[in-house]
Amino acid sequence: MHLTVANLTHYLLARGLLDTRAVVGGDLLIRDASRRNRNFQVVRQAAPGLFVKQMREMQTDAMLTLKREAACYDYARGVPALARLMPRLIAYDAARHVLILELVAGAESLADYHAREKSFPTEIGALLGEGLGLYHAHGGDIGADPALAGLFARQVPVILTLGHGGHALLGQFGRIGPALSGLIARHPEFQAALDALGAEWRFDSLIHGDMKWDNVLVFSGAAGGRDFRIVDWELADLGDADWDVGAVLQSFLATWILSMPIGSGLAPQHYVGMAGQKLETMRPVLHAFWDRYAATRGIAEDQRRPALERCMRYGAARLVWTALEQRLYQAELDAHGTALLQVALNILLDPPRAVRELLDA
Repeated sequence: MHLTVANLTHYLLARGLLDTRAVVGGDLLIRDASRRNRNFQVVRQAAPGLFVKQMREMQTDAMLTLKREAACYDYARGVPALARLMPRLIAYDAARHVLILELVAGAESLADYHAREKSFPTEIGALLGEGLGLYHAHGGDIGADPALAGLFARQVPVILTLGHGGHALLGQFGRIGPALSGLIARHPEFQAALDALGAEWRFDSLIHGDMKWDNVLVFSGAAGGRDFRIVDWELADLGDADWDVGAVLQSFLATWILSMPIGSGLAPQHYVGMAGQKLETMRPVLHAFWDRYAATRGIAEDQRRPALERCMRYGAARLVWTALEQRLYQAELDAHGTALLQVALNILLDPPRAVRELLDA
């Protein structure tokens, strides 16, 4: 059964998740918010709304990712520190591969927030740092839960396994995969740095696996402040916590790089000064993020700098993946894609300098 706007009301009524009075009384609005999956927002005035998600393709891998996401939400219900980070699980229909969550009222993604405001307040950086710190801190407990352990693949990201079959996998990603694989293979120092990161990979925490601005919802909280929820846990796994932190750092780096007028005929030295998103405006948010994360995880003061440098290296690897994701249907890298790779290589070769220049620290 494929859910649609037309049949969703009947489905929810049959499961006891809608009151017939809401339907008859007109207190019901269903929005199709589909992207990669079938997504629907069920808005009600007299009761909390619902977010309904169904896999578009009923393939084994896709079904497993939805089951894993549902298990993360279910586990979080019993851990208050985690429950406040995720939307509340309402139901999971394993037979029809449907996940139903409480709709986060008035929320927008960090990506949409940034597109509208062109900046972030430091409060958001601190909230995000605390959020990652909290679920990373509970990674050991989740890994020990027999009901969850079997759902986690314990996979090292493809981009960190190039020397161990990763090139073949990379070549399967769209049209750009083979071109990216070939480019990295032509630069031995690039592949060596990525493989070295893969050799360091630790299985020490629950990781989101796809941490990016699209997967963080922000909304007005109590007393006029802001609150947030982290969504889309399909790629959650037991892995290296620094991968998630690096993904947050690279989100800022990628935004900075992609805002430059690269390819406009200007000399390269002019690009940085003409970036639409300045590093200077992002640094206070980055400082707030890292300081709160390190404090939440209990990282000792004398270990914070080397820990940050390691996260920056993972951020560089995530930049490479971003270059692939954003150009999946191109046959070759454009100027911005090449810039993402160049910055990634610079970070991998000199992470202390990268920390100094990005965070002015």
